[in-house]
Amino acid sequence: MAPPSSGSRPAQPGILYYDPNPTTAKLATAGLRLAGFQVFNAHVQAEAVEICKSHGPGGDGSVVALLLDASADPAASASVLKALVQIPGAAKLPGILLVSRSNPTPIPGAEDLPSLRRPFSTPALVKVVRETLEHQPGVASAPISVDLATTRLKQLLGDYFPGQEFSDETVERFSQALRQDEDLPDPPSPSSVRGHLETSRLEAVLEMLANSGVRGVLKVEREEEWGKLHIDQGRIRLAEFKGSGEELRLGRFIVEGGFLQGDQLEAFVVGKDPERRPLGTRLVDAGLLSAADLAQVLVDQARAVTCHLLTWKTGTFAFAPAAQLDTMAAAAASQGRAELLIAEALLDGLRRLEEAATMGPHMPDVDDIFLRVDEQVARLSRDALPREELAVLELVNGRNSVKEIARKTRTGTFAVSRVLYRHAKANLVRRRVMPVLV
Repeated sequence: MAPPSSGSRPAQPGILYYDPNPTTAKLATAGLRLAGFQVFNAHVQAEAVEICKSHGPGGDGSVVALLLDASADPAASASVLKALVQIPGAAKLPGILLVSRSNPTPIPGAEDLPSLRRPFSTPALVKVVRETLEHQPGVASAPISVDLATTRLKQLLGDYFPGQEFSDETVERFSQALRQDEDLPDPPSPSSVRGHLETSRLEAVLEMLANSGVRGVLKVEREEEWGKLHIDQGRIRLAEFKGSGEELRLGRFIVEGGFLQGDQLEAFVVGKDPERRPLGTRLVDAGLLSAADLAQVLVDQARAVTCHLLTWKTGTFAFAPAAQLDTMAAAAASQGRAELLIAEALLDGLRRLEEAATMGPHMPDVDDIFLRVDEQVARLSRDALPREELAVLELVNGRNSVKEIARKTRTGTFAVSRVLYRHAKANLVRRRVMPVLV
């Protein structure tokens, strides 16, 4: 394919991405969009041809490059490439091939095209796309960081004034005037990536965000519950959760960390804050918690929230880029000593998923109450149980729930459930069954 001719450049570089597999196309599409590209997806030849005619050189000029997956079915990809280059002007578009390690040159005659072997990371894909565009005259200076508001404004002007043309300079002046209008509220950050957990696993989304090194907020929703992960360059700086129970609230981790007693925290929370500051900020301002301690508490909470969200198999997710961190997240990041890598959170979460699958329906619930089987416990030697398991066993009395034991031992409920599962299998404890009145 020859270099494209110079002409009007799109405000947002467009990529025609042909991939016969919609599942593998999702993450690559999301990564390109995070990098500021507009992506036109095609899964069959007819779609690719129609997109190229509408948005290629002979259409609105949005498409500035072709990205074809030739790893799964090289013959079909070769047919698509042949059909595209026959469209007027399309032969001048730069092309990139996604190939397999076993077949690095799948399309005869296309050996000189830039290629990327599967599996690949998002940064590697973005890098090869950018390098391909930079070496093409007329496309090298296409902006990668996109002003979405300006792009949208230009689309609206075209829709409402179809007979009138507006230059890029005019649209930019309109957009600048709106941005400087102090009477207009700041719009929420647009979501650059969104999807359903039924088709896109959350661990894959987090892996992509970690590799991309982006900053923003990932919100995961399921019915009336939601969780937010504040992400910054491969780290989770802060997590928020709204749902039933107190399992993932900040107060739990403050008490479990030994920074405050439960009654002290409850007495503090009762008083309303007229400034509506977050609980962590209020505790630091009141001198009850140091900034370093808060940073550690936020890491513990972020780890638990991430692990919990990874168990969701239904719901939606959306990532919104942000120029700056949340105030409390920024304060925690400034401490430097306490931070949570996305990779570390994923390891913990995936371990828990595996362990939960092993326990299956026998995994204790947070509200379950257990009784100690004293005759079995008495047969154990003094060193049979490690200290953390002994601490849990001593609190099994037919009154303490899993949640209450977790509070008193300053450990998470999952850790307590794991211990009680082992003890139940060893016949050291048994669930308390409430009598049924008849």
